[in-house]
Amino acid sequence: MCGIVGYLGSELASKKLFYGLQKLEYRGYDSAGIALQDDCGKIDVVRSSGRLNVLEKKFLEGKTKDQFCGIGHTRWATHGKANETNAHPHFSDDKSVAIVHNGIIENYKELKDKLTKKGYRFYSDTDTEVLAKLIHYYLCKYKKPLDALARVCLRVVGSYAVCILLECAPNEIYCIKKDSPLVVCKKQDGVVVASDVNAIEGKEKDVCYIENSEMVKITKDGYYCYTIDQEPIKKQTKRIVALPSDADKCGYAHFMLKEINEQPMVIKRLIRHYYQKGKIAHINLDERTIQKLKHIHIVACGSAYNAGLVGARVIEDLCKTKVSVHLASEWRYQTKVVSKGDLMVFVSQSGETADTLFCLKQAKQSGQKTAAIVNVFGSSISRECDLFLPTLAGTEVAVATTKAYLAQTLVFHFLALKIAKIKGFVSNSKLKSYILKICKLSASIKKCLSCTNKIQQIAQQNYTANSIFFLGRKADYDVCCEANLKCKEISYIHSEAYAAGELKHGSISLVENGSLVVGVVTDQAVFEKTISNLVEVKSRGAKVVVFSSLSKKMFVGVADEFFAIPKTFLPLQPMASIVPLQLFAYFVALARGCNIDKPRNLAKSVTVE
Repeated sequence: MCGIVGYLGSELASKKLFYGLQKLEYRGYDSAGIALQDDCGKIDVVRSSGRLNVLEKKFLEGKTKDQFCGIGHTRWATHGKANETNAHPHFSDDKSVAIVHNGIIENYKELKDKLTKKGYRFYSDTDTEVLAKLIHYYLCKYKKPLDALARVCLRVVGSYAVCILLECAPNEIYCIKKDSPLVVCKKQDGVVVASDVNAIEGKEKDVCYIENSEMVKITKDGYYCYTIDQEPIKKQTKRIVALPSDADKCGYAHFMLKEINEQPMVIKRLIRHYYQKGKIAHINLDERTIQKLKHIHIVACGSAYNAGLVGARVIEDLCKTKVSVHLASEWRYQTKVVSKGDLMVFVSQSGETADTLFCLKQAKQSGQKTAAIVNVFGSSISRECDLFLPTLAGTEVAVATTKAYLAQTLVFHFLALKIAKIKGFVSNSKLKSYILKICKLSASIKKCLSCTNKIQQIAQQNYTANSIFFLGRKADYDVCCEANLKCKEISYIHSEAYAAGELKHGSISLVENGSLVVGVVTDQAVFEKTISNLVEVKSRGAKVVVFSSLSKKMFVGVADEFFAIPKTFLPLQPMASIVPLQLFAYFVALARGCNIDKPRNLAKSVTVE
């Protein structure tokens, strides 16, 4: 979840480092720091808790001289509190080694005990400081940087992407990598290394993805990759063409609000990509494989898991194929009942989610067919799956996902249409009709976005709630799961999502006078039963807010407040329904004075397990 960036070249490093770190802010962080090295090898470190502007001010007001070589870091606390002492870069006792690190060193206690016995002293609570001193220990022993780093790689257990400055090797940056993302790019003015391509300037860039157990040496001339046995590796670069810049708020108060408003554009972009010349495009599944396909497993975490819930309903409905949705953090430890020929779909906004990536590796080892629904080109999950289905949402800066979630959900529709067409459940005319309905979805969402004043009014009247219950049935329940997560993430209100029929099986005991219940009702087939559940909570003193595509008249005497969701084709309704609920969470958080784009304790790219 941390962000790392390094630069060596002809430009001053601080500018490059702060640019890269700003682009990595979306990953979430609570402290930051940079280390700069002069031509003689001397390393200066500047660190601070809080936001990057605090670090930048400290650097500008301090005595640290800018240089042409440096590394930087944004930290999301795992080992030790979020403070300046635990901030990266970390260094050896004599400050001859400085490192930034993304990942977790699992055997750090064992290593720390060993190093303590060797005379090393520790100032922080982090696993990274242990790694810095282990590098120093082996450097003293083996003298040559690559010799020392190869030994470190053999000794350390865990995940890591590490950039290293060594006093004995001025004008060089060294890197090691295992299970955490790392990319390198040679540009005209120098070499940049970072957690992902967002930190590298330019619309088009040729990047090199570093693989597990590879070591990198960066010099002014370029970069050189080696195996752990120090054998040179000839690496291929990949051209990355960035989508139009999403880094500007464009007049919106927050990135989250901007990204909610970008959702109609994302839908149009996905239609252009996945539907071409009357056919589903860019989903290259073998027809024989699909004909034999009997079971699909969706593996994901957080909002991606919620998108998987919606996707599972769509696939089962269109393709008559069994679908199971798994939480990656749980499924990785379970006995997996998977048959040869099953399709496994891994969903992740960042493409670096640690638990999801681990499950993918398990699937690859057992020879399963794999697909990735991911937003970030070149990410680990997108590269390791057999089939990459990009969500094309563009960079999502706000930590709480909105447009990427909706894009994941829509990609499931295109995947379902592809499978259903090959299996013979969808004719050419039905496919065309379905796509036309997807095209109309943008208009439905725009209609929601034109009613923000009404949603803000509802939020203003309910932002003081201590707890919120979201109730829905069938696909409305899936929408409630995501609405609940959005509320928790950015407003810090305790909330829960319930399948409305399950509330009476115990949880209704939590409903009391003044409780806030949000009902999502769009399916006429279960309308009466959902109304019955809302009446149950109202009779126990709850305040009921209804978001529905059905007539307001149907909720007279039940709903204290009502928002009309534009009605659309029922399988697509969840995508129209989630938008006003995203806005509801946004305006509740706004009224409570929360940090909407960077909520506490959260990270965008969850690269720890």
